[in-house]
Amino acid sequence: MSAYAQGLAEVEELIEKATADHLSGPEWHLNLMICDAVNANNAISDDVVHILQRKLQSGSPRVALLALVVVETLVKNGSAAFHTQVASRTFLQEIAAMTDGSLGFDVQNKALELIKQWADAFAGSSLTAFQDTYRMLKIQGVAFPEIEHDAPVFTPPTSVPRQSGSSRSITSASGAPRNRPSTREQQIAKLHSDLKVVLEKIQLFRDLRRAGQQDSEPMEDVLDFLRQCQPRMNTLIEGGVMGKLDERTFEECLNVNDHLVKALDELRTPGVGAEAQAAVQEDLISFDSPKRKPLLWVLSV
Repeated sequence: MSAYAQGLAEVEELIEKATADHLSGPEWHLNLMICDAVNANNAISDDVVHILQRKLQSGSPRVALLALVVVETLVKNGSAAFHTQVASRTFLQEIAAMTDGSLGFDVQNKALELIKQWADAFAGSSLTAFQDTYRMLKIQGVAFPEIEHDAPVFTPPTSVPRQSGSSRSITSASGAPRNRPSTREQQIAKLHSDLKVVLEKIQLFRDLRRAGQQDSEPMEDVLDFLRQCQPRMNTLIEGGVMGKLDERTFEECLNVNDHLVKALDELRTPGVGAEAQAAVQEDLISFDSPKRKPLLWVLSV
């Protein structure tokens, strides 16, 4: 197998895992691995876009939404070669078609959000298809959601080596005003403290499971806590991908999220009470359910 074919096969396998229908949300470590692989081999960009287009055509709201998140992450962290492939009119028409709402509100909103982001980010560039797609939908009377502009749509290459998380300025990494360092530092410290609490709850879950207390009230409490943490973890990691967290904090978020995902995955294995499995399965199926109010974190990313 040639290096090209091997590299493409590896990326395709990662995309399959990152867009699996059983996932309850984005797997950010997989998305970042996809970015690294594509950036290391720009020649596969065209084929990667075709693979993602097939995912968008799957008909599954869950798979389509996860595929859109993968595309978004690749555009934010990818090269000009990948941007060119995403800007093909065929691919953008596929995303534009998803704005009709036939796959649900979340898919529709994400597609509109990406089209608007890209139109703004690539305005004035040679990639005119981004602007053309946005204008076409505007002419048709499509309403676009408000989007945040506090982070770049894509991260340009740095001209100097990145500093370690311990020495990098938290304030500059977050984009917060420089005259408020103490507030930002307090928020970061609170976040680290809360992440430690999540790890402690995960350990408590495993201790209760080993003790055979799968259907006990303490187990129900800890599971409810962990399930409510998951959407907030996704938000934190997305903020890290967009450069709103310093490296050390981002790495800690990724580590805690990995432990959280593994703990919740254990609920689908033998040895967990029926009530607990049913509760988690219901949570995973309700892909478009309203977001729960998070228990933790005052930090706004």
